[in-house]
Amino acid sequence: MERILLGVIVVSGTVPLTAAECHCNTTSACTVFPSAPCTKVGSPDRCQKGWFGAYCQKQNIALGMPAVQSSTYTESLEKNNMTSYYFPARLGVDGRTTTEFYEEPFTCTHTGQGSDQHYWRLSLKTTDKIEHLKLYLRNHTPIQHRDNGMEILVGSQMCYNWSSTERPPPIANVTCRQPLTGNTVTIRVPGGFDKHLTLCEVQIFVCSDGWFGTDCDKQCRCLNNTEVCDKNTGQCLGGCASGYTGIGCQTICSDGWFGTDCDKQCRCLNNTEVCDKNTGQCLGGCAPGYTGIGCQTICSDGWFGTDCDKQCRCLNNTEVCDKNTGQCLGGCASGYTGIGCQTSENLSMFL
Repeated sequence: MERILLGVIVVSGTVPLTAAECHCNTTSACTVFPSAPCTKVGSPDRCQKGWFGAYCQKQNIALGMPAVQSSTYTESLEKNNMTSYYFPARLGVDGRTTTEFYEEPFTCTHTGQGSDQHYWRLSLKTTDKIEHLKLYLRNHTPIQHRDNGMEILVGSQMCYNWSSTERPPPIANVTCRQPLTGNTVTIRVPGGFDKHLTLCEVQIFVCSDGWFGTDCDKQCRCLNNTEVCDKNTGQCLGGCASGYTGIGCQTICSDGWFGTDCDKQCRCLNNTEVCDKNTGQCLGGCAPGYTGIGCQTICSDGWFGTDCDKQCRCLNNTEVCDKNTGQCLGGCASGYTGIGCQTSENLSMFL
């Protein structure tokens, strides 16, 4: 398997992230997934076949899928007691990456001569949008012009193309001009004298559920942790997890705000304290008039102050005092005085 190490992707543990299936190839790696990567920089590849990335979160959905091509080239070679070698379409998705056509065992496709157009077509089983591909082409300078004008289609839609005077590099990372849905991927070049299509490997990458981005290196942060976010943008239709906002739910709430899509304002006793951006908890307690873990619950009638810990003492016992200050507009109950009606008149005589 080709080893693609992305380094360490930061996966925050501050909120429960969207459940993601583990594609590490060892039980021990899956036990700590996704809080720790399957593969660390400099260590052996620990992904299941066809999966890539530090967390094995990017799948090559082309691997081993059925493929056909417009024609198949045959070459006479005296090797291994064989006089003829074929270069069929299936070699383009056999999992072996190279740009050397004659590298053994042979692993590149090659179309024959005499066609108005040379094509290679792959059948897929996917409902995911296709956007990112990687091509391994024949790296032989005298004939690289054969790839001029190459086109890549998803279904009948154009993913990417080069002009008639341009060609892709031997190893080409391709991003479709827009994400496309389709069950086939076709690669083709115009026909003509000495024209052929040679593909040594075609990889089509799709993120595992729970991951998104160009390299599938960002994890979904949806409010519903069973929701699979959009694998290109990270968008969660049900909203972002508490503490995050933005289209991809990757932006941490600004200081002073918390909750789902950062839609709640902190109500801390100390107005310079930054509450917990997930729960809204204020370590120094809630502002007068509010209570609860997130300091969003208004005091019940008859109570006021910090964390609603003081009882109203109004002259009219049906009056609801100010839930911030405890002030009673109709005056204090007999025996009490002060703005919040909490000071005993007997005690005030000695102050």
